[in-house]
Amino acid sequence: MKQDRNLSRSRRSPSPQLKIKKAHRGKQKKNRHSQSSSFKTNSQSHEKQPHFPEEGKLLNFIKELEAEKEKQVFSLKLSHFHLEDVQSILTINDDMNHSQMRRQQQYSQYYHQEFQQSLINENVYLGNCLLHQKISQSLRAKMIDWMIEVLGNYSETTSDATFFRSVSIMDYYLQKSITSYSDNHLHLIGITSMFIATKIEDIYHIPLSDFVTRVSHNKYTASKIKAMEQSILETLNFEITFPTTLDFLHNIFYQCFSLNDNPNIQNILETSTYILKMCLHDYSMTSFNSYTLASSSFIYSIADYIKQNYSQNQDLIINQFNNKIVQISQIELIELNLCQNKLEDLINTFKIKYPELHNLDRFS
Repeated sequence: MKQDRNLSRSRRSPSPQLKIKKAHRGKQKKNRHSQSSSFKTNSQSHEKQPHFPEEGKLLNFIKELEAEKEKQVFSLKLSHFHLEDVQSILTINDDMNHSQMRRQQQYSQYYHQEFQQSLINENVYLGNCLLHQKISQSLRAKMIDWMIEVLGNYSETTSDATFFRSVSIMDYYLQKSITSYSDNHLHLIGITSMFIATKIEDIYHIPLSDFVTRVSHNKYTASKIKAMEQSILETLNFEITFPTTLDFLHNIFYQCFSLNDNPNIQNILETSTYILKMCLHDYSMTSFNSYTLASSSFIYSIADYIKQNYSQNQDLIINQFNNKIVQISQIELIELNLCQNKLEDLINTFKIKYPELHNLDRFS
């Protein structure tokens, strides 16, 4: 069924190394005689308990130890990326003659090609969602601001992915629906979009009873929300797991920085995410496709960081990043430049344009 195929894609991960880690941990677990688990953190997984392999399995045991050691060396190299040397960020200089590293490099390359193509193939255009609706742009912005507040109160179980999925489902439904809705209907559509999104993105989703009592304050019954849910799913033909702008941002980030957890680099990602949330408020920004928005926000965040922290070779470093991001996203420079100009204008005027919307700062 199409529904099952879509739902299986709801957990996107731009990193093939996450799958490699899971498979490797499974092998380690089968070879251990101890029943205690030490796989909850990466540091714990490296603490090997002494055990004695059965006869005939010694060779496999040695190979696993060697593979684990090579993975540690590879992870150590990733952790030393710094913005001072752009080339060390964008490339990994490893010995490709080594069979294990060569296999991992090939796997990573094929994975990225397939993942990149899947993002492009499954992408949907969310622009002009209010073209055939009687809903004002200002009320849509207020709804998005309110979504931040609602999901922010469930921050222990929800994430940014839930928010971006909620807005995307709402906009996609308004774009595809043959029913002309007014401002009075947007509240129910927004609530139901969050209800659908939390079931897709969150392990412990927000229960329907909470949407009835805490979120809508009993304005809408459970049956009313379920009826709107059915309308949304049928209108979208159950195609609700398409990539969001956040998915595109994470893909660009990973291809530039891999799994690096350097605080400065993570700050660039957080800044880019914040800017994308600003873009979602502004209806005019929805005219750009997801990859263009993600690329523009990422370029702005990198340029801002470099200008604040480096006094030399600023243009050179920024241009190298720009070229890399354009190569990843495969977007036209004309469209990118237009989006960047509108993005900078929105950043400078956001508080003037939306003086009553404060939840973005409150819950960021």
